[in-house]
Amino acid sequence: MDRAKKTNIAAIAASHGVNSFYLLFLIPILPIIAKEFELSYVGVGLIASVYAFANGVFQFPISFLGDYLGRWRSVLAFSLLVQSVPVFLYGLAPDYTVFLGFVFLSGLGCSAYHPPAIALITREIPGRRGFIMGIFAGGGEVGSILTPILVGWMAVYFGGWRAAAHWALIPGVLMALFIWRHFEDVPRDRRPMKQAARATLRSFSRNKALILLILLSTFRITGFRGLMTFLPLLLARNFGFDVQGVGWVLSAYFIVGAVATVIVGRWSDKGSKTKYIAAMTFLCGLALGSISMATTTAGLLASIAAVGILLTPVPSLVLAVGTELVEERQRASAIGLVYAVNEGASTLSPLIGGLIADSFSLQFSFLFYGILFGVSTCIAMILHHVNQGRPMAPAEGDG
Repeated sequence: MDRAKKTNIAAIAASHGVNSFYLLFLIPILPIIAKEFELSYVGVGLIASVYAFANGVFQFPISFLGDYLGRWRSVLAFSLLVQSVPVFLYGLAPDYTVFLGFVFLSGLGCSAYHPPAIALITREIPGRRGFIMGIFAGGGEVGSILTPILVGWMAVYFGGWRAAAHWALIPGVLMALFIWRHFEDVPRDRRPMKQAARATLRSFSRNKALILLILLSTFRITGFRGLMTFLPLLLARNFGFDVQGVGWVLSAYFIVGAVATVIVGRWSDKGSKTKYIAAMTFLCGLALGSISMATTTAGLLASIAAVGILLTPVPSLVLAVGTELVEERQRASAIGLVYAVNEGASTLSPLIGGLIADSFSLQFSFLFYGILFGVSTCIAMILHHVNQGRPMAPAEGDG
């Protein structure tokens, strides 16, 4: 691997860390926000649902335009900017309704991130997608590891979550400028847009493995969305953790997950990625169920660590499989379709979890999310069977 490729891979991985920073910014401070706005569990769930809806609604149109126009660099830089500015505005929100509006805008920015980023990074070493996606995911996990600690510290050091939101503008602006300077857009598709769109949708609708992958990923992200929404509340309200304590637990979760992601990514290039997905989603469902039954702090932390190890590597495996199922020119569109369906379906997840928590108990909602991973396991097993013997889609640089 030459120096230019290493630089490009490192840049996209680092941008994934910045994306994770904005994606998870609210998580460690949700207990404080819930207290300030006097929110129920459903009110807290609505924050995550609004973000998920915004993150999903434009995923496919933006990713298709990125493929059609060849503007992967432009879309990626734009995404980082549009994520960062609304987070800055969080600190100016006078009430819960306006705050939700800023959450929606930040979610729109996030919706444009993954398709162009994955399209760019997988072009560097097409024959080692598992390893490359492991690095990409690892970059995101570095952001995930640092965000809870950093946001918790900023909220304390600067005197509140609103001041912390103002400082959060900086990494997005800097990374957007870096991406703009180090990458170039590619030539556009010369076909009429309507013809290209029909061809892309026709190709995807006939791709049974891709459809199964989308279903699998949808149940996975739905469970993860609920976990990240209510875990901070569980730690704070049921086990007495303060905002910095919540941050440290979440960071530890992402640390073990990042290590597992890189290891599993390397292993998966030598075996069947779909087998890894099936096994890890099944065990993750059991671990999530154990959270609902935890009665001691030690037991809860052990369950959280198990979920981190088992769940965190799955998205990179899903994306690696996704890039193998379509041709290179449609890669961003395929990833955009995966994320669009994922985020659209996961919009309801925090609301359902909030209703369960309000009606029964907060811990009981984690059993519901564990069941979703059981469904993911069944779909993963079907996908593995369908994908056996299926030829890998041609990619730039392969063969």
